[in-house]
Amino acid sequence: MRRVLSFILVLFSLGCAYAQTNPKVKEMENQRNKIEQEIAESKKLLTSSQKDIDGQLAQLSALTAQIKKQKQFVDRLDADVKAIDRELAQIEAQLRTLQIELERRREHYAHALRLMTHKNTFENRLMFLLSAESFNQMVRRTRYLREYSGFQQKQGEELMEKQKELDAKRAELGTTKEAKKELLAKRVEEKKELDRQEAEQRKIVDGFKKKQTEIRKRIAKQQRERDKLNEQINRLIEEEIAAQEAEMRKKNGSDTPTPTKEQKAGTPMPAYRESAADKKLSGSFQSNKGHLPVPITGPYLITSHYGINYVEGLKNVKINNHGVDIRGHMNCQARAVFDGTVSAIFEHPQIQGSYIVMIRHGQYISAYFNLSELKVKKGEKVKINEPLGLIKADMSGNYTMQFQLRRDRERLNPEQWIGF
Repeated sequence: MRRVLSFILVLFSLGCAYAQTNPKVKEMENQRNKIEQEIAESKKLLTSSQKDIDGQLAQLSALTAQIKKQKQFVDRLDADVKAIDRELAQIEAQLRTLQIELERRREHYAHALRLMTHKNTFENRLMFLLSAESFNQMVRRTRYLREYSGFQQKQGEELMEKQKELDAKRAELGTTKEAKKELLAKRVEEKKELDRQEAEQRKIVDGFKKKQTEIRKRIAKQQRERDKLNEQINRLIEEEIAAQEAEMRKKNGSDTPTPTKEQKAGTPMPAYRESAADKKLSGSFQSNKGHLPVPITGPYLITSHYGINYVEGLKNVKINNHGVDIRGHMNCQARAVFDGTVSAIFEHPQIQGSYIVMIRHGQYISAYFNLSELKVKKGEKVKINEPLGLIKADMSGNYTMQFQLRRDRERLNPEQWIGF
């Protein structure tokens, strides 16, 4: 009986020393920390106030991209708060169930103890055995007393485990409530940062509204420069395909004349003919869609997306981007997104020392704009993530690279291929 009383004292002296962190809350916290780190790194890419139009346009693009990230983070915080509320409701429901189960077991255990107390005296046990009608019945009663004693001990141990489970769930409830409190405070802080960024964006846009004509001219000039570079890339691709066709005709001994302009207009040019190695490379490139590495080292910010990009706050002011513009930090480098061969390198016609590098990956082509201090040569084979050159600073001191993807003549959206 003394051992039983000691067991009860141990059982009900268990406190809340079994605190545990809710795994779902911990997972959400880890994901938020990762996003927050990315936002902190991209903030460093926002330049100080620029006076010239190009610098202000670049700053507006970067700020708009940063605001988008900040909004996504605030939305994520809101979603996490709702998820924690659902988790709290679930924990509280589990806690109520555990409490009911614990009370039920306590009642059963207390009833069993009363029976044991009544039967556990030497006289009662002896009378219970001696009152047996036969020797076999006496043996069965002896076994029953032994097994019933073991059953009660096991029931007590299960009760203690259930108490531990209840205490752990209470502790989990406490840590989850604390996590929600911290999350709400974080949400307020990040919303203030978002408001600050949007105010800065409005300030730049308000300044632009006074000089829309000048801005339209500048963006039109940028678009013309982009179009010229794209025409040169198209020409290089056509020349590469034409050279390959000429080589194939030479090998086959064909005297087929070069198509006339009329024939070219009426008949599609042939595509790049892949060798067995090229086909294997193309298949491998295709299978990595959505998982290709970011073509720039270090923290980055996408300042212009593929397709039509409108200038924030200005009506009908837009630019057509055949790739994505990625801003990095000082000394950032361009890197190959996949194994391939450098098919062309040419200098920007308007910017001295700014080069465009094209890499062929079988049927696919990746193009890297605004590079300096090149580390590769035409015809050289490169490996995935291999450095190609430094990103050159523009007149505003920003390190921005345009990146394009093609499947021969077809333009592709890099954001569907790169693991941004």
